[in-house]
Amino acid sequence: MELTDVMRGAASIRRFRPDPVPDAVLYRVLDSARFAPSGGNRQGWRVVVVREEATRRRLRDLYLRSWTEYHQPVFRRMGRGPSPADAYAQHLDEVPVHLIVLVERSALVTTIAPLDASRVVAGASIYPFVHNVALALRAEGLGTTLSTVLVPVEAEVAELLGIPAEYALAAHLGVGWPAEPHPSRLRRRPVEEFATRERFDGEPLRSSESVIPTN
Repeated sequence: MELTDVMRGAASIRRFRPDPVPDAVLYRVLDSARFAPSGGNRQGWRVVVVREEATRRRLRDLYLRSWTEYHQPVFRRMGRGPSPADAYAQHLDEVPVHLIVLVERSALVTTIAPLDASRVVAGASIYPFVHNVALALRAEGLGTTLSTVLVPVEAEVAELLGIPAEYALAAHLGVGWPAEPHPSRLRRRPVEEFATRERFDGEPLRSSESVIPTN
């Protein structure tokens, strides 16, 4: 697939066929994803590939508890009713493969106080990798949902999977072959609504405008 097609069609997939996902396919995905940028090129990511049914059931229980206690109430307050995310949480054990993405805590530290105090900057060292994984899965015809729902129950996930304390839970990706065709293109805001020229309150960036390079 062309990169732009992958980027425009990598939807969150929450219904999967039970067909197994070969190790060779997952290896290709991670082999491509590892070229993501990371702070200081420390590449602090680790991935636990979970297939065993008993472990998937336990992860479902933890995910469902976190979803019910922390995430679902937020959606309800926003006026949203039941959604595919509810069914996904309830049937997570049926997803053939679970990827638990971890990051070495030391790889998130810059020693630059304003950066280390930020609630955003640390993610630059792990989420480009996570996004690469999601795009590479889509290129293989697989589906996934990128989630941080397990983070509130991180201690129990760590105990279940034997994760040492020096690693933090960054993301969970349920992976499988989609039960329905991938969408050809997702609905997103146009560029003119989020990109401006020169200043935050500048004119919207439009494709018809000529760009004059500056030195």
